[in-house]
Amino acid sequence: MMPVTNSPVNLKAHSDNTKSWFIFTLIFLVFDYGRPQDLLPIGFMRPSMILMLCLLFFIGSNFAAVTACKSNQTRMIWYILLLLLIYVPFAKNNYMAFHAFKNMFTYMLFIISVIVCVNSIERLKTLFKVYISLMVYVAIYSLLHNGVGSGNYFEDENDVSLYINMVLPFCFFLLLIEKNIWGKLFYGAALVLGMMAVVVSFSRGGFVGLVVMFVVVWLVSPRKLLILFLISLLAGGAYLLTDEEYKQEMSTVTDTSDSTADDRLKSWGSAWDMFLDNPLGVGGGNFPSHFADYQGDKFEKGMAGRSAHSLWFTLIPELGIVGIILYMRLLLYNCKDILFVRKVARHKDPSMIYIYALSTAFMASLAGHFASATFISVFYYPHFWYLSGIIVATVRVYHTLPDVNKISTSSA
Repeated sequence: MMPVTNSPVNLKAHSDNTKSWFIFTLIFLVFDYGRPQDLLPIGFMRPSMILMLCLLFFIGSNFAAVTACKSNQTRMIWYILLLLLIYVPFAKNNYMAFHAFKNMFTYMLFIISVIVCVNSIERLKTLFKVYISLMVYVAIYSLLHNGVGSGNYFEDENDVSLYINMVLPFCFFLLLIEKNIWGKLFYGAALVLGMMAVVVSFSRGGFVGLVVMFVVVWLVSPRKLLILFLISLLAGGAYLLTDEEYKQEMSTVTDTSDSTADDRLKSWGSAWDMFLDNPLGVGGGNFPSHFADYQGDKFEKGMAGRSAHSLWFTLIPELGIVGIILYMRLLLYNCKDILFVRKVARHKDPSMIYIYALSTAFMASLAGHFASATFISVFYYPHFWYLSGIIVATVRVYHTLPDVNKISTSSA
């Protein structure tokens, strides 16, 4: 096996002095995804900024623990951060370039905190309960507001459905292994509410992501007949409960003559032309600033500010060849870690069963994310970056479990 970077270390040694840090990490996630500051009169207090400073303080005061938790994924994200910073003084729109860097730096605070603080199976379970609970909140909010979310990462129907598609696999696989009746009810209700929110969103990209996610759920599951039955049950129920308008809307998914689909394809063409002229990238958040130079006669004049409407066609022209390589390596390391855990966690021990369920859900989550993200400009959204940190934390928790035949590497 090749040298390890996500290597087993004594995470328990840091557990006593990370309890408060772990709590603040969960609170940060609640404010980042749940956004109570948008509903309660506390926005003037800048709670997100305060929580960011708290995480920064914990990272600075526990530097030994941070350096002991290095991984290939964090290395790639640091490189991407450095690349975004380099672009700032040279970008056409310096403000947007800096904004892209600042957002990514904020995500890194959470990523590091998760990797360091989630150092036991109990904390991993707590993290996912909070993670899924936040999805339930977003889904309920969406159902009560015609498919849209509260803003920020959930500004419209496409944003909401993409996020939910990433979380649904965890509801599904944790439901299958849960023994407690209340736990089963929680995961089952989360699964149903999430699917309802995706349907209500009327998002075609969300529908594609949902279908791809469930296909991967079936492909990676070892209990294919049972999974096929459950998916068929969910799909049949959704079909019976949806009206003809929804079915008609989803039937146009592959229709490239539709004006929205046609405009998206034209935007992708402009993004590719932009990349060919700027193979090293135009800088973070700068596709809209350059779009007018590449729209040609495909669009009406004055279309500056249009987004690429795709994660990939945001990445390609904005971060160029270097950014593409770094991002694909990050994805590769995630996949290698997932496959590693999936291979070695085949034990009857409850903790191993939980880890194995997560490894299977990670695969479906990434599939749902990228299927939906292909049609939405979400490169700078935190979902994939956060999930990368959680994948690293899961591998490290695996190494803390007793009676494990340690394997020397999970990613190279």
